[in-house]
Amino acid sequence: MNFKEFREREGRKYFPIVAVVFIIFALCILFFFLLFRFEAVRGGVSSVIHILMPFLYGGVFAYLLRPMCKYFERNFRKRLRPRIKDQRKADGLASALSVLVSMLLVMAAVFILLTLTLQSVVNSIIDLVNSLPGQIGALTVWLEEIFAGNEVALNYIHSMNASVMEWVNTFFNEQLLPNLQDIIGGVSAGAMTLVTQFINLFIGLIVAIYLLCSRSKWRAQIKMVLCCIFKGRAYTEVVKELRFIDRTFTDYISGRILDSIIVGVIVYIVCIIMGIQDAALIAVVNGLTNIIPYFGPYIGGIPSALLIFMDDPVKCVWFIIFILVLQQIDGNIICPKILSDKVGLSSFWVLFSTLLFGGLFGFVGLLVGVPVFVVFYDLIKKFIYWALNKRGKDELIAQYEQTYHPPEQKREKRRRGREE
Repeated sequence: MNFKEFREREGRKYFPIVAVVFIIFALCILFFFLLFRFEAVRGGVSSVIHILMPFLYGGVFAYLLRPMCKYFERNFRKRLRPRIKDQRKADGLASALSVLVSMLLVMAAVFILLTLTLQSVVNSIIDLVNSLPGQIGALTVWLEEIFAGNEVALNYIHSMNASVMEWVNTFFNEQLLPNLQDIIGGVSAGAMTLVTQFINLFIGLIVAIYLLCSRSKWRAQIKMVLCCIFKGRAYTEVVKELRFIDRTFTDYISGRILDSIIVGVIVYIVCIIMGIQDAALIAVVNGLTNIIPYFGPYIGGIPSALLIFMDDPVKCVWFIIFILVLQQIDGNIICPKILSDKVGLSSFWVLFSTLLFGGLFGFVGLLVGVPVFVVFYDLIKKFIYWALNKRGKDELIAQYEQTYHPPEQKREKRRRGREE
């Protein structure tokens, strides 16, 4: 038997074994390389991410604007198809108009938001600088009236007042003015970084426009790639899992944004009724931070309360009470109604995923930690169910589902989803 006959007869038998051995060997080499060259690999990955940051921004913008574009595209397509004979041109024009309208709406909303916020921030800083000495004096008088008969407390109050006034004078006269040159240099460096980020954001918007205009083409290309890699049932399961991931992220992000808008509007209306200054700034801060689960209300509520306290301590107390009541209503009524339990995680796992991904990835982890954990949770659950099925333990699955996810509960969730 020559080599050609051996390759034709025995090659198919030994090729899978050789391929598996080669893959294991390559993975071992890659593991040890990452283990002993971790800093170099991390530096290289950071450099690549820094270079591709505009494309990352563009991908995020395109993903966030995709539901809005789909909504406008459906409406434009209904109106353009009866008027344009060439259906392909009608669909292309509908896609382009949907991207244009979505971009204009988002840019207008961001412009209005920044205008209100920056104007409120400037006014707050000016009011704070002008009223700070008077507020310190009024606070001192108020404390003196409370502790009028306590000499020890009065001595501490006078000492504290003198220390605060001395710090203010020292800061403006001995630290701020002499170090003005260094501060200007730091501002210049920060301005250059800010300009770089604006350039990345501008390029990201262009990338987002390209992605949104050609999203049907990208979908077809991804489908072709998946068909080349997976076959039959594997392809169906992969597509099903990808759709689940997309639905999870879309439902969660859109739901959190809508919930934050509602909270911001309620805060703004209540602040106007209470006569609180900088109502727009406080509403924007509380609305934006409300996107973060659990910790967002406190991140936005504490600085807002301090800002109100500088103007009126009594209103600050009422504002704190209002925020606590609002967060209870939002956490138990508004947010669950918007999300409709589509995330499918208990409060424990939401808190766990928020802490875990927030600690690993910072602010971005706080925003997307919950939907990412939902995906991992679903994959682990499917693997456990598959393993139990292989071992003939279907009764454990049925008992668990009947106890913790009864059919009545599932039908109720589906019914609420259809109604919305």
